[in-house]
Amino acid sequence: MTSTTTTTTTESGNCQLQLQLCVRGNVPWQELPVHLRSMLHDNRRDYEKFVFNYSLKNQLRFRGNLASKVFRQEQRYYELLIQKNINGLGVFPYHLADIVTKGLRVTPFNYYLDVLSQLLRSDKSYDTLPNFTAADCLRVLGIGRNEYLALISDLKTHTPRSLLFSAKPNPLDFLPRLPVRVHMEPWWRLDIGYVLETDIRLVTPGERSLLDDLIDFGAQPAGKCDYQVVQSLYRKGLIYLDVPISGEDRISIPPLRNFVMNRVSGDYFENLLYKIFVSADEHMSIAELAQMLQLELDSVKQAVSFICRLGFAQRKQTEHDQTGHGHGQHASWADYNVQELPQTPQITPLNYNLHASSSFDLDQQSSPKTPKKDKEKDSSSIGYLSSDGNTSDFSFANMATPTVPTHSTHNSNNHNNNSDDQELSSELEDVSERTTTTKPVTVAAPIASTSVKSGKRVGFLFDSTLTAFLMMGNLSPGLKNHAVTMFEVGKLCEESLDSFLAELEQVSLLDAEGEGDVSRYFAHAVILRSTICSLRPLLPGGLDLLRLECLEGLDWQTRDRVLEKKYKFIVSATPLTATLSHMFSIPFFGQFMRSSDATTMWSKLFYNHITGYGPPSLLLCRGTVLKTLPRLFLGYGKLLVNILHSDAYVLNSENFRNLNEQLKNGCILLQGYGIRSAGQLHYESFPFQATDARQAKWATHRAVQKLAEHLDLRRQCGYITFLNTGVPDLGCEEYELQVKLKLPQRKRPQATATSSSSSKSNVPNADQLTSYQLKSPDENHFAATPEHGPANEYTSDDCTQLLASELANCNQSSSSHIIRGKLISENSVELPINQVAELSPEPGTEDWTLLEVNFGVPLFDVDTNTRICEQLVQQLSRDANLETLPECAQEAQALFLEFVRQCLYFEDDPATPAQFREPLQPTRPLPHPRINLAFENGRVGYWNGR
Repeated sequence: MTSTTTTTTTESGNCQLQLQLCVRGNVPWQELPVHLRSMLHDNRRDYEKFVFNYSLKNQLRFRGNLASKVFRQEQRYYELLIQKNINGLGVFPYHLADIVTKGLRVTPFNYYLDVLSQLLRSDKSYDTLPNFTAADCLRVLGIGRNEYLALISDLKTHTPRSLLFSAKPNPLDFLPRLPVRVHMEPWWRLDIGYVLETDIRLVTPGERSLLDDLIDFGAQPAGKCDYQVVQSLYRKGLIYLDVPISGEDRISIPPLRNFVMNRVSGDYFENLLYKIFVSADEHMSIAELAQMLQLELDSVKQAVSFICRLGFAQRKQTEHDQTGHGHGQHASWADYNVQELPQTPQITPLNYNLHASSSFDLDQQSSPKTPKKDKEKDSSSIGYLSSDGNTSDFSFANMATPTVPTHSTHNSNNHNNNSDDQELSSELEDVSERTTTTKPVTVAAPIASTSVKSGKRVGFLFDSTLTAFLMMGNLSPGLKNHAVTMFEVGKLCEESLDSFLAELEQVSLLDAEGEGDVSRYFAHAVILRSTICSLRPLLPGGLDLLRLECLEGLDWQTRDRVLEKKYKFIVSATPLTATLSHMFSIPFFGQFMRSSDATTMWSKLFYNHITGYGPPSLLLCRGTVLKTLPRLFLGYGKLLVNILHSDAYVLNSENFRNLNEQLKNGCILLQGYGIRSAGQLHYESFPFQATDARQAKWATHRAVQKLAEHLDLRRQCGYITFLNTGVPDLGCEEYELQVKLKLPQRKRPQATATSSSSSKSNVPNADQLTSYQLKSPDENHFAATPEHGPANEYTSDDCTQLLASELANCNQSSSSHIIRGKLISENSVELPINQVAELSPEPGTEDWTLLEVNFGVPLFDVDTNTRICEQLVQQLSRDANLETLPECAQEAQALFLEFVRQCLYFEDDPATPAQFREPLQPTRPLPHPRINLAFENGRVGYWNGR
């Protein structure tokens, strides 16, 4: 049932995407594919409704699109578009400024006033604003998180007496009167706005002259006009700014400033912005970027224009711009790049606020304390817009077209019908760092790079855990902007690494002394800097830092095109908590299997099985109930618990019943982790260096030798985690790579289950057990002599028969049997230490056992990181190794998937569905376990519940 539901949902989503492409491609109803018509119940009216609502939501231009075929009133269309966009808290449609500003007199300033007033009326938090909307509000209105909180306080404490016993105060009375002075570039273009005769009376002769030129000659470059006149006309709302972008332009993305991290809305335009963030660089033109992303060039140019307007990207100057810089440019722009940000932007004057006094000084910098009443204009005529955007009718077609008010206010019903309410996906602190008093900030104009690095680069892959460490640790004052860039943009380019390394250089591990867990943040920052310094010189193009979650935002075909064009190979930080849904098409020093929620559990069991070494482990299915502590954990006081969607944690073995709650929600992996306390961990890097004496001991470890037989550790890099639980590991006496699960004997009717599991055949009958009974060992052996002998050599008489049967199967000399017999017969006598030392251990016995294997570069251990970086520089980055790396990864992936497949069914069970016997597909998520599995005595087998 679940599989069928998932398939249906996927098909529905594909049809929805195809419908959207048909709307953008102006496909009429007559040419619509048959399967899409059937989805719309062969109803042309439903298609027209979809076209209309999709056009409004995605801010499509009326002329030249299907919207003009299904709706006849152009002015009303744009009025509804603006109102729907305000209700959805979207960004101002700058690409439609020639319509909404010239024709409707809706400027970015009064648009965002309506957005914020809507939030204030609804008593919603600042986090409700999507990221880019909040950033543009900050740029236009000067209102960030702190200013918004001050507005809420003013609304509650400065209520006029005339409104105490009537309606709530109008938020517009507390909002700014004029927009703040925004940053402009000389190559931006000016165009005339909606100018009335009354506006002409309030302008200066210089401003009127500029308006006349714009009317007579059309749009003009801002650099040819007086800078102060341009700023004045912009603040009065009589002109609007256009940021022209051509297909030949190139952009660079510096560290973000004044970015507000609230939430993502998930709409088309926002997704496009993030795709451009992670894909663009200064070596690629906008046309090439659109071709690589396989998107319309006009849509990409609109998105690039918007992020350049916000200051998140800078257009690279061409040779023509550099030679003609200053030629024909007004003298007032000579020092335009050094501007002082306004003081206390929340109290700037207001130009279109009819609630304010009728006369005011444009240079006034004080906010009104006594609001005045105003007649609220009804906007209920648009309250019929549906919340899902698919059910609105066209009953308004015959209605009179009202004039769009400068500030629209809404009644309570209109708030209840607010469309595009979306779940918050991320709530982080506002990084704008604005306070009530702002110091002068120098904004540098884009300057052509003097040393441009060309050629392919190295990509260093990380996830949001690293950015969280850099943001939360208060490591360096300037490090936060780079961390925000890494998180929001999804990458930090080579051109920004110098300033990033300068900030990391100020971080010292000595600053973290005595700070507890905070020392992890300092360690990651210090080791990250050494990693960048090591990998950056590998290729002439340099190094880019890439965030995995942003790459996952692209479809895998687009992602592969982006990576193949820019990068020669990718090195991954490890471990990664984010999901890798599809393997990379270029050489990748990292995990060889795609991520899923159960990957960690399967991989640990896989490494233990192919090596024959590892702590006793249980992989339990969802629904299993533990009534007693499993026998393979007897003597272990600490257990390592691996659960879905969370980090592993240590549990006292006497609290094992707490796991039953987690087993109701998903599978878990239990591992023995220590006797009295948690075991010791040791990290060892690979490839192993033959000349390093410190690694010689670990290179001869039996687990490492077995691991090297099946996985090529010489061509990959990573580290192995060893665990010392206090119980030596014997390994596997009869090693076999294949997993063969035998079907348990059928239960008799009178059998009573000792544990309840998800499969009814998991618990055997008590009469069907072997002739000898495995009884509880003497736990005092573990407590008294944790270093004595292997784990299965108990000193209890109850285990004599079991030990005898095990010894009979050992291919050893009779003298070794005599020694074992003496040890067992003398179970009541403690052997002196010197006698224990004289007994030579078995060849396969290891004090340290294998816990986990990770591929990539760790950022938490200095020694391991240093060795891996040395290997990458010296040999792993050579072309010969890079050519064979994908093949090695595919072989390891095939071996891993075959192991998982063999663990899903009983070999001799004829009732096993055929789908479980088929090979697993690498592109699909790993299945959860169907059978309770145990790793004991060096191999994986079925666990009978005891």
